[in-house]
Order: sequence, then C-alpha cells, then structure tokens
Amino acid sequence: MKSFEVKIPEKLYKYIEKLVNEENFESIDSFVNHAIYWIVELYGFGEQSEGKSLKDLIADVVFSKVGTGVKETPKETPKETPKETPKVKAAVKKLDIPNKDMILESYGSSKFMFEDAIFAACQFAALKQGNPPISKEEFIKSLEQMAEAGILTQFQQGEKTMWKRIVEN
Repeated sequence: MKSFEVKIPEKLYKYIEKLVNEENFESIDSFVNHAIYWIVELYGFGEQSEGKSLKDLIADVVFSKVGTGVKETPKETPKETPKETPKVKAAVKKLDIPNKDMILESYGSSKFMFEDAIFAACQFAALKQGNPPISKEEFIKSLEQMAEAGILTQFQQGEKTMWKRIVEN
C-alpha cells in the first residue's frame, strides 16, 4: 500500500473528525479511503461491468428508461429522416425547500452524486460560510422534498444511494 500526506483546512479536518466521532466512519483514514474509492469507482477504476465505468453504467440505465429522444423512421417512408422528439421539461413545484441551493451547488458540473458525498459537500459549504452544519435528518428531508418537486431523482447503486439532478436552477 502507498501512503501520502494531505494538507487540508482546519475546519475541514475538524468536520471529518466530527464524522468519525459520530461513528459515520471508523477513522480519518477510513473517511479518506472512502472518498477516494467513490471518486475512482465513478470514473471506472473499481468493479467494472462490461468494461464500463460507474458513470457510464448510470448513463446507460437513465437513457434506457428515458430513451434517446430520436424517433425511428418507419420503413414505408424512407424519404423521411429521423426527427428529434421535443424534450419535456420536468414540472417543478414552487416550494420553499430548505437547503435547496446548497444541495444543488454541491453537484458542481456533476449530474449524479452519492448521497453521502452530497451531505459532506453541504457540510463543507456550511462551514465555509460560517454556518452550523445541517443535521442528517434535515438534509434527508430536503432531498425528499426536492424529489417531490421534480428536481432530483433517487436510485440505488448496490448498497449506496445516488441522486440525479434533473433540473438546473
């Protein structure tokens, strides 16, 4: 095994210690190993199926359920070219959802994230802003409200929960 040294801000270190003390992780090393594992698994290093990365497998599942948006041309009319179907925008209820902006900001340019990674990113954001961290219960409630509003979709990846961002706000 290889080891390395990482320099992180004091607030971030204290937050990781807090997660360990709350028994979310066995140790700081365990937290770092989990974080690294999740990132490399997403990009295809870990368990692979059919030679695809986790993000490609997720995309395959999403596209197989949603479709590609292209209609097939009937064989009787070879002159017609495939036409793009209009994309339907998800209906978003206008709700005042606590932590919505912080959760959406945690995605950055990603469309899919593990629930634990979103929670950690929200905690880091709260600490950076000088705000107290949000509770796990409050966080889960916000995710559920965002799912009801059509902003996020939840699905399972093995034993892990992932969330897909549907609407960009």
